Amino acid sequence: MIIKRKGLRNIISLTLSFILLAGCAGTETDVGGAEEDVELAEPVGNVMRYDVAGFRELAKVSTLQGVVCPDTVEYTYESDQPFGNYSHLPGETVEAGEVLFYAASDGMEESIESIEEENAQLLADFNDYVSDYSLDVARAKKAEFEAASDYQNLVSLAPKEDSDEYPGFARGLMPLESKAKNAKMAREKLDEAYKERCELFDLEYAYNETRIRRLNENRDKTGASAVSPGTVVAMNQYLTGDYVPQGTKMMAVGNPDDKEIVCEFISKASVSRAQDVYALIGGERFEVAYEVMEPEEYRRLKQSEDEVYTTFKLSDPDQKASMGQYAVIVVVESSIRDALCIPRGAVNKDESGTYVYLYDGNDSVYTPITVGESDGTYTQVLGGLAAGDRVVYDVPYDPGSKTQVISEGEVHVDFSADGYLMHPSSEWMTNPAVNGTCYLNELCVDRFEQITEGQTLARVEVVADVIEIERIKRRIERQNERIADLRTSRETTYDEEGLEVIDRAIRDRNRTIESLNKQLQKLGRYSGVVEIKAPFDGIVTDVTGIKAGQIIGKKEKLVQIASDDSCYVLVEDKNGILSYGDSAVVTGRDGGGQTRVEGTVVSLNPYGLSKQLRLGYALIKVPQEAMSQLTSGGSDNHNGYWARVRLNVKSVARSMDHVLLIPKNMVYRSNNDTFVITRNDAGEYVLVKFIAGGSDNSNYWVAYGDVTEGMTICSA
Repeated sequence: MIIKRKGLRNIISLTLSFILLAGCAGTETDVGGAEEDVELAEPVGNVMRYDVAGFRELAKVSTLQGVVCPDTVEYTYESDQPFGNYSHLPGETVEAGEVLFYAASDGMEESIESIEEENAQLLADFNDYVSDYSLDVARAKKAEFEAASDYQNLVSLAPKEDSDEYPGFARGLMPLESKAKNAKMAREKLDEAYKERCELFDLEYAYNETRIRRLNENRDKTGASAVSPGTVVAMNQYLTGDYVPQGTKMMAVGNPDDKEIVCEFISKASVSRAQDVYALIGGERFEVAYEVMEPEEYRRLKQSEDEVYTTFKLSDPDQKASMGQYAVIVVVESSIRDALCIPRGAVNKDESGTYVYLYDGNDSVYTPITVGESDGTYTQVLGGLAAGDRVVYDVPYDPGSKTQVISEGEVHVDFSADGYLMHPSSEWMTNPAVNGTCYLNELCVDRFEQITEGQTLARVEVVADVIEIERIKRRIERQNERIADLRTSRETTYDEEGLEVIDRAIRDRNRTIESLNKQLQKLGRYSGVVEIKAPFDGIVTDVTGIKAGQIIGKKEKLVQIASDDSCYVLVEDKNGILSYGDSAVVTGRDGGGQTRVEGTVVSLNPYGLSKQLRLGYALIKVPQEAMSQLTSGGSDNHNGYWARVRLNVKSVARSMDHVLLIPKNMVYRSNNDTFVITRNDAGEYVLVKFIAGGSDNSNYWVAYGDVTEGMTICSA
């Protein structure tokens, strides 16, 4: 072989016998058949000695992994709060304005109740005072009237001032004048005291009403309400009473009608420079619009989040895409169609410019060329070569003898992990007695035990506060005594105003008695042994560590229960494989063997959530009747504990169908580029580049490239 360069010849030996003999002549196989999972190493050795210049699309393309997510709002507490409970759970729909979760408000409720009792006492005391004042002022007015009448009657009999009788008369008039003045002053003093007491009562009562209103407002603010309708797609994991710092993301609600794709990060500049950007979902192209992220927002997220993602709004007028569906963003950075190309590795440079060795028969001829763009693998030739020219290029791949016809199919990830039962919404049954001394008499259930509505969970023995009861009874007796006095006084009162005052006083004291009887009823409401019963069917999730016979406090937590319909299967998924809407098979064991139930993932993929809601777990919801199968228990069930640790979850995730599949063991790789080998009409071997959107254990799937359905490819 002769290489011609500036009149000089250099001999380079090329061996083509392998290509000529090996020839890609194996039996065709179906791409959908089972293939052994092979991790391809970069092939070693030079087998193909040249490549053929040909027209191809010269494109720079990248792909970004993503998930179809709803437009999501995340909710937090506006201040530090003890966690109360969730009003809605993952997979449930909510309307705008509905409460999503709230804080533990026992302390607030107690404060409100205490202030209400304080106001009731203020009102009772004030009514007592008004009743007394009404009687006292009536007497004072009567005394004032009588004293003034006596004084005026005597004044009407007064002699002339210049008479000898006047000095003695004036001295006799003074006691009556003094009595009239004192009676008036006594009545005015009562009126002034009444005015001051009314003002003080109004201030104290209004102040307490304001306190109650503010507490109620704060109680409403301790949780969060949905600002728009949607579906609960994520929630944090807190138990009732847990301290939650302000700003902690507690729940996410997504609008399934407003879909977007959240994917690996790509900058605004990269998208702006790209010739085309679109999404592949289920093998179909969807148009997308880049959601611009300002630099300040990017810096903030970079500091606060483990990972920063990019959002594309999805155009899906026919509602073909589903929430949680696997998606790939294809970014065509540049593309030149029908460009005459050769492998970049075949291009050389010297002081004279760019050149290749053109293979011509047995000679390799030095040939200057003019080049254009390059995609990193292939270089565009603008001059010096023609289509079909063979350039010397040591292709490090063996075309082999096996062939394969490319066809469409589906790829996915097989997910399998242990699952555990989880009840994100539970309720503590507490000591109901608020007065007296309370003892835990008996715990009647165990942890993880199935319970039915009305079943006794615990028994509490309450010893009433005898001293307080007696004090209230004495107050009732005093009120009754004063009512008896008022009724006696009424029998000797004939003027209408006096009767009205007495009747009002009797009414107010009866109201005070009614309030005292309510307090007495409250004190005696729980006395002796009180049974705490289950308000619904469900399961015991926790029990107190207090032993029978020990004293328990007011609202002491005794038994924690959860409804069966609030039960989920929790599975670890730190890599974010599962997405909302994925189907899952949950397998458990009972006394009769295995139980298999179908479930659905109801938690959003981590792509669509902020750091605080990326918990590394997925929630799976199964139907109520299926959940009862998992929790029914068997002969080896020790308090239901088996049901929490003997579950297995399997799911088919990240599915992409209707895409071209290429078996991994027929793909050649160089750096990050992927190739297949095919033969052209002249029987020559040609490298064809493609962009892989992803893979499973057996196949790559094609997101972009010159490979087509029905193309025959070769490999060793």
